[in-house]
Amino acid sequence: MTMGQRIAILGALAFLALLAQTLLAQGTVGAGALLANPWGQITLADFYLGVLAFALVIFHFEPSPLRAGAWVLALACLGNPVAVLWLVLRGKRLFPPRT
Repeated sequence: MTMGQRIAILGALAFLALLAQTLLAQGTVGAGALLANPWGQITLADFYLGVLAFALVIFHFEPSPLRAGAWVLALACLGNPVAVLWLVLRGKRLFPPRT
C-alpha cells in the first residue's frame, strides 16, 4: 500500500469517526435548519452532484451492476470515505504503476 493510499484511508476513517460522533451526539436534529439555509441547500446539491459523478465512474469500472449499486448506495449514505475506499481497492487496476 502506498503512502498516498494510507493517507487517504486515514482521512476517510477520521471523517467517519467525526460522522459517528456527530450522529451519536446530535442525531439528525438540525437537519431541517440546514435545509432551510441556502448554503445548506447548495452544499447538499454539491454533495449529490459529486455522488452522481462518482456513481458514473463506479458503474463504468465495476464488473457487476449489483456490486456497483451497493457501492453507490454506500456512497450516497456515507459520502466520500466510500469513494476513497473504492479508489484504494480498485487503484492498481485503474491506475497501473508506470514502469
